[in-house]
Amino acid sequence: MTFRTRILSLAGGLFFLTIFTASLASTWSLYGSAWKMIAAFIATAIVALLVIHGAITGLSRKMFLVVFLMLGLVCRVTWIMWNPSLPQSDFLFMYNAAQEAASGNFAFSDSSYYISFPYQLGFTMYEAGVIKLFGNHFIIFKLLNVLFSMGTAIVLYLSASKAFHESCGRVAALAYLFYIPNIIMCSVLTNQHISVFLFTGGCFLLLKGRNRVGYWLLAGLAIGLGHLMRPIGIVYLAGIVLFVLLMIWQQWRGSIKKQAATTAGKLGAVIVVYYLVQILASISLTSSLVTEHSLFDGDKYWKFMVGLNAQTNGSWNKEDAAYTNQYSFGEERHQAELVKIRERLEDKGELIALFGRKLVIMWGSPDSSPYWSLQGVADSRELESILHQWERPLYVLMGAFGVVSMAALWRTGKGNEALLFLILLLLYVGAHLLVEIQPRYRLDFVPVLILLQSYGAYQVYSWLQSRLPSGVHKRVEREIGL
Repeated sequence: MTFRTRILSLAGGLFFLTIFTASLASTWSLYGSAWKMIAAFIATAIVALLVIHGAITGLSRKMFLVVFLMLGLVCRVTWIMWNPSLPQSDFLFMYNAAQEAASGNFAFSDSSYYISFPYQLGFTMYEAGVIKLFGNHFIIFKLLNVLFSMGTAIVLYLSASKAFHESCGRVAALAYLFYIPNIIMCSVLTNQHISVFLFTGGCFLLLKGRNRVGYWLLAGLAIGLGHLMRPIGIVYLAGIVLFVLLMIWQQWRGSIKKQAATTAGKLGAVIVVYYLVQILASISLTSSLVTEHSLFDGDKYWKFMVGLNAQTNGSWNKEDAAYTNQYSFGEERHQAELVKIRERLEDKGELIALFGRKLVIMWGSPDSSPYWSLQGVADSRELESILHQWERPLYVLMGAFGVVSMAALWRTGKGNEALLFLILLLLYVGAHLLVEIQPRYRLDFVPVLILLQSYGAYQVYSWLQSRLPSGVHKRVEREIGL
């Protein structure tokens, strides 16, 4: 067992323990009774393990994919057909801009929103392209969300199978297909569906083709395009760099220096392709007069200034918005934001306490997907409460499985490829200690969380199977390929 596995699995274990305890505490108020909450948790655990048992032992690989992908598809299509929700907030702003772009009017790019956040142009132009191709229909966007969501489920199945083994791939696919926020957010015109698919797809390509340069180039392309849709690609790039540097160090120490040099070259190719995508996209948008501003411009410090506001626990607030709006965009505003950031970094004790609160809020509070997906729906408050009561026990369970998974990685030292996803998750968690938080933002990394907890779910399932009568146990072992 390597030292890096111990350190990373320990950090991951502490994180999943935080998820478990924080989400358990937040769930209490939803049920109004500890006994009701415990009963819901036990029922969820029993149902989850029974479904895992049926998926692992009762179906071939092909039948598993056909049956459960079809069920996941039906759930998502049914939801978007039933739910007439309309875009709100930033989603509405980008959708309106996309309509203008589709008609050839790019005046919106001079608005304060796109001057401050030019990286949102990537997703806006994607929406404009959809409107040009298929017409201006909400249902088209929602159906595309469904397709990207299903694609992510397939990538998770393949990735978890690669990182651990095929049974974990089934567990990961099941959790993603039927985790409520992943279903109901399909009715929201968010950039998370397409970006998550591209990011997770890029990671899988990297792992699948570790010895083939073409796969590394495709991985860089996928992550670069994902960043154009949602600007968190730098987290994936940083995670890949750290993961591959560990590979290179191991190869170098193992006296296979030529292979280490080759791996370094492939890593360089990923980085070049990633930045090449950003540069070409920025040049294309400016040269075609869509915007005068580079995608690399924008308000660089806003997210940090808000994220370090202890009074609002790092969440968006009107006070910070009013403060920055006093200054003209550019260097003057940047310097004003830096002043606030320095002030908020001075009290180290308050800063550490803020980090703790942000960690609990970001990863333990009820999911905000019911709020976003039920805009304009009658009796939305009652339905939102019901959805929370269904979602919370499964999220608590995933936190518990995550703890078991990290303990198993610590004990066995297996799953070296899973370290990529663990590094990515820890980087994303760390980033949100500094920048603005919203519970909605954790959906960007729910697929990674689900992949990592799948190993723990399988460990619990295997332990329960070992307690069966010997004849049944041997039959199950044969069926799952142990």
